[in-house]
Amino acid sequence: MVDSGLLIAMLEDGTQFDVLQGNLNGYKGAIVENLTADILAKMGRKLYYFHKDSGLEIDFVMRYAGQSTLLEVKASTGNTKSAKTVLNHPEKYHVGSAIKLGDYNVGRAGQIRTLPFYMAFLLTAF
Repeated sequence: MVDSGLLIAMLEDGTQFDVLQGNLNGYKGAIVENLTADILAKMGRKLYYFHKDSGLEIDFVMRYAGQSTLLEVKASTGNTKSAKTVLNHPEKYHVGSAIKLGDYNVGRAGQIRTLPFYMAFLLTAF
């Protein structure tokens, strides 16, 4: 959804009240992913998602620093199992790095760079 308010309005009855009270329940991941998609779209980026029947799923695939890069959005501190699987097979997927947005400080763990949510607007295509 281009408008996160419309997304929340489409959820089941009572959810809007819960969200206004700060209780995101099980919708936190969907809301945070939608906000990130909104930020990227408003930057003029095209949104690409990757999914395989095996369960492998990547939130966004983008061009960053001249290379194909995975972008994972985590509502809470979470594992990036799918991103690690893709990064461990560069001959198959042709991807060498990933960015994880979440409730993190700026950092790096191997091929995965971590950034706080508020820095998503800095992911320009350079």
